[in-house]
Amino acid sequence: MSNKTSRKQTPLDDSYWQYFLKLESDFHAATRYIPCSKENEATCSIEFAQQLVCISTECEAIIKKLCKTIDHKSPADNMGHYKRTLLKKFPEIHKAPVYLDRFHRTVHPLAEWGNSGGRIEWWNAYQDVKHHRDSNFEKANLKNTLHALCALLILELYLYASVSPNGTDQCGGTLLLRAPGMPRTKMESSAESLPHLPLREKGNGADPRN
Repeated sequence: MSNKTSRKQTPLDDSYWQYFLKLESDFHAATRYIPCSKENEATCSIEFAQQLVCISTECEAIIKKLCKTIDHKSPADNMGHYKRTLLKKFPEIHKAPVYLDRFHRTVHPLAEWGNSGGRIEWWNAYQDVKHHRDSNFEKANLKNTLHALCALLILELYLYASVSPNGTDQCGGTLLLRAPGMPRTKMESSAESLPHLPLREKGNGADPRN
């Protein structure tokens, strides 16, 4: 058995997911004061600056791990490499939606990848806030923070699905966000699936890596 195969068959623990839940909980707390509506998307704050940097840093950690899972030879050291590697394996990942049922909203956090040369807005905002916050503070806003968090959810689901047949089974407990393949409630299964990932039902042992 090759090293590549053995890596793909080694399941992740839930530490990445638990960290996602912590980040989502922080954002959820902020929505008590700033509702997650279109009208508030440009609202910026120190809290959103901190969350945007933390969430996007975790996105980079997850996307690197996912790229290495797809191709252990991938350089995976910048967004251009990440994009090429992911689109080669999951050419419709840019269509992946995230639902905010409470606010009746749907976000496509990787939508820019559907266009040739498209650059992800929230990622560029993260870089600007991280390195030049004094002149780009307005980018530390609700919209960019939300889209980064939605992207992290999508990337986590693809990562867990890629390393273990039952990997996404542990991806529950969210307060605000939901993606295809995730139940609306603990008692309700999902009738949707993310692009390139099969619909999973309770007791279904299909391998999502195929």
